[in-house]
Amino acid sequence: MKILALDLGKFNTMCCFFDSATRKHRFLTAATDPGYLATVFQSEKIDLVVMEACGPSGWINDLAVSLGLKTFVCSTNEEAWRWA
Repeated sequence: MKILALDLGKFNTMCCFFDSATRKHRFLTAATDPGYLATVFQSEKIDLVVMEACGPSGWINDLAVSLGLKTFVCSTNEEAWRWA
């Protein structure tokens, strides 16, 4: 499975492309912009887009779904995300 994990920021987003079969990964810094992220989403075969629930995650989820991608939005306020 090829996963694109997004660490969303107001101006920039860190993208991690991960192939679960080969365990290889690579990183890309992308502008948090609809046009730019659409290009990132279409740049290669992606099976799943994973992102945190935050301000821009709504329109980014909508963009990914409109391009035919499956998405998973994580709420980092749940117990599993508490470290202390």
